[in-house]
Amino acid sequence: MILLYFSIWISFYFALCFWKPSRSCEWHCRTVTVLHAVTVTLIAIYVVFILGPSPFTHAGGRNTPAQVMAVSICLAYFLFDLGWCLYFRTEGPVMLAHHFLSIIGLSWCLFAGYYGTELVATIGGAEITNPLLQLRWFLRESGHYKSLLGDIVDWTFIMSFGFVRILLGSVLLYSYYQQNTDFWGRLGGTCIYSIGWIFFIGILNYAVKKYSRRFKNWKHKPAQTTLVSSSQLSQAATSKGSDKCAGTTSHVKPANGKNSFCQEERNILSVREIKNGSSGLFARNVSRAEDFMNHSL
Repeated sequence: MILLYFSIWISFYFALCFWKPSRSCEWHCRTVTVLHAVTVTLIAIYVVFILGPSPFTHAGGRNTPAQVMAVSICLAYFLFDLGWCLYFRTEGPVMLAHHFLSIIGLSWCLFAGYYGTELVATIGGAEITNPLLQLRWFLRESGHYKSLLGDIVDWTFIMSFGFVRILLGSVLLYSYYQQNTDFWGRLGGTCIYSIGWIFFIGILNYAVKKYSRRFKNWKHKPAQTTLVSSSQLSQAATSKGSDKCAGTTSHVKPANGKNSFCQEERNILSVREIKNGSSGLFARNVSRAEDFMNHSL
């Protein structure tokens, strides 16, 4: 059965490569990942909540046929994905360790004939957030990640990951230790739970850095816009005032022995010389620059 499911996954991957050769290999692999995540999540929900038994009360029992099918489908996918990651060298040590532990745990479940109840629940909890993670990658690759949709996907993924993998995972692990379960089952559950925490800490660290940087940019954006506008205004005014003082506007008569345009030009230049000065002086010079532009144009 494992070989059959493995053939299905790899055939689907090559079919995508043949159908859409313009897309990258990683794009097609992640498409297979989405299909696997949706498939095993639906199967896990059906097995855990409809067929039973419940992992919160009857963990550690013998595998049922439905559990064997779910574990076999998942094991075949992880074999395919691990081979792909090793061939293309796209993943780091944490993800590779996750794949190795998953393959060992799934294989041990099928070999021993136990742990199917808790393992299927773990599979469902781990894969239910995976489509959001892949959607985030698809948006980034297609140039639509820096948008409102990208923010919605980010926050939905963070909250759902924390709720399922951390909150419900903690409840499941606690209830597992309260039941009559053996050492190997507890060891496997603790390892998968620990990897979930490693992922979650990395996700939170990324989110804090990303949105802190965005908040800082948003906070300083009005000041930067004002500074740029004032600089452009002073440059334009200085250029026009310099032309007029040079004699290009000889028809303008000086007032009180001084050229009014040159006087306004000096006011404009004072705007450019201000660095970290008082806001009142800056505002008055900007106002003079605006008056100069209005009178001279």
